[in-house]
Amino acid sequence: MNPIAQKIEHLPTSPGVYIFKDKNGTVLYVGKAGNIKHRVSSYFQRAGEKDTKTVAMLEKIEDIETIVTDTEKEALILEDNLIKEHHPRYNIKLRDDKRYPCLRLSVEEDFPTLSIVRRIKKDHSLYFGPYPSATSLKETLRLIRRLFFIRTCKDTKFSNRVRPCINYEMGRCYGPCCGKIDSDQYRQMIHQVKLFLEGKDKDLLEELKRRMEEESEKLHFEAAARIRDQIRHIEHVIEKQKIVSRSFLDQDVIGLHRHDHTVIIHPLFVRGGRLLGGKGFRFAGAALPDEEVLSSFIRQYYHQGRFIPDQILIPKPIHEQNFSEQWLTGLKGKKVSLIVPQKGEKRRLLRLACENAERYYISKTELQEDRKKILGALKEKLRLTKIPERIEAFDISNLQGGYAVGSMVVFEDGEPNKDRYRHFKIKTIEGADDYGMMYEVLLRRYQRAIKENDLPDLILLDGGKGQLNVAQEVFKELEIKGVDLISLAKGGTAKEELSSSKEKSQEKVFRPQIKEPIRFSKSSPVLHFLDRIRDEAHRFALTYHKKMRKKGTIWSILQEIPGIGMSRQKELLKYFGSVDEIKEASIEVLASVPKMTSQSAQTVYDFFHSREL
Repeated sequence: MNPIAQKIEHLPTSPGVYIFKDKNGTVLYVGKAGNIKHRVSSYFQRAGEKDTKTVAMLEKIEDIETIVTDTEKEALILEDNLIKEHHPRYNIKLRDDKRYPCLRLSVEEDFPTLSIVRRIKKDHSLYFGPYPSATSLKETLRLIRRLFFIRTCKDTKFSNRVRPCINYEMGRCYGPCCGKIDSDQYRQMIHQVKLFLEGKDKDLLEELKRRMEEESEKLHFEAAARIRDQIRHIEHVIEKQKIVSRSFLDQDVIGLHRHDHTVIIHPLFVRGGRLLGGKGFRFAGAALPDEEVLSSFIRQYYHQGRFIPDQILIPKPIHEQNFSEQWLTGLKGKKVSLIVPQKGEKRRLLRLACENAERYYISKTELQEDRKKILGALKEKLRLTKIPERIEAFDISNLQGGYAVGSMVVFEDGEPNKDRYRHFKIKTIEGADDYGMMYEVLLRRYQRAIKENDLPDLILLDGGKGQLNVAQEVFKELEIKGVDLISLAKGGTAKEELSSSKEKSQEKVFRPQIKEPIRFSKSSPVLHFLDRIRDEAHRFALTYHKKMRKKGTIWSILQEIPGIGMSRQKELLKYFGSVDEIKEASIEVLASVPKMTSQSAQTVYDFFHSREL
């Protein structure tokens, strides 16, 4: 009996975590199980029937370690911690941890409103979504506000308003802030909004038709006409929306497609029977069986703060499916079912999700091939030493030297990797010295990169020869070799501006040791790619700069108020969110803020209102 077989023979049958290691002690894979021995044994049974990637992993295993836990929940937590600690090669890693936007209906308030949120809280509000993009959600929100005159003002403005807002004057709001509609009437409208978002169109239309008839019988013909128009709009919207399920439940339908060593998982989001959209995830080099990939994806994708539907349709049963259902139910606070559909409507939905997973793979593969071609063309056109698989781009943003910041964005295999983006607050340079600031940023970045052996293939700067010279100076000081440098130049010289239109349609790229700039036409895909990276670096720097400037302006204003120290300044900003809100607040509201008194509230009120005189 070989050593691995002997180890398996003596493995515990308890819940816990198992760790596969190679001959050097490197962690290859971390998994959890309700019965460790049963799960580990399943990997080595009929190994010849498994795909080559799985077999390759099994051949590298020289040791198996286990950690026994009291419960499967403890095993789940431990597995997650060990994966984060060791980053095993064969575990799938869900990098896209972005929380998708949802609509929050604040039904706990007397006059509820709708807002866009990315985190689901265990409060009394109702949440609808998630929506695959912020654009689709904003379109839904605009539609609801056109159909139902729900208030749009923030809570602080709502509670302090003395005159109705412009939306009331335009007939787009009922004016609850000024008592133009009572809470019961308003909640009747909110009930209609809820029916619309839940997909209960039949109930909604019946309720509206009943109200139209009531208004007509009371001879309120204008009100009846408004409801009639509302009904027509809703019927038009319903015609355009695709109903994919007659169960009208909230469902996530998880499609899976495997091609060689790549696995695509593509959930479709079905809410109230309507298909909102979907999202694809690509896992390269996945050596695990499909059920293991699905189980790992579910554990990483669903977590506290993410919307969890009533049903999750999956193509294959997963290990410890009952435990996964219990875990999801605990997160949601109500029953969640994991279902492997065999026939009917659910099976049709699952087939659709799997088809979308396959299409996603094809489109991503084609896109990847296009990126490889562009990176290859970039190497050839700019005479680089190697294909730039990782590119780091820098930009400086400042206002006459004030609130100066630097940014670094990273593109890997032609796509942004936002986890590696970095901001730099300028520490050593005063005044408007872009070259000095760039020198500081590059020096700080690459001193650290040398220590961590983390140098990129290509560095991109914006600013022509000047910034290129700065980068060369840093490279010389740090003795960096084998990293390509380029700098893009905007526009041209006065002499070039007088030249032909063809000359003006070109941009320039500077390289060290090459006297003449390399030119690209405006239509060049390579130039479009470089412009995209430069624009992303500029956007990232500008966003941070605006944030710093706004923060500095806010604190400078609040610090001018006599007798209001840092502690009260923080409480005011925490309560109101902005200086404009503080400025509009009454003395009574200011006094209700933690750590504020009637006297300090009067001081703040007088400070802002005396400035208006």
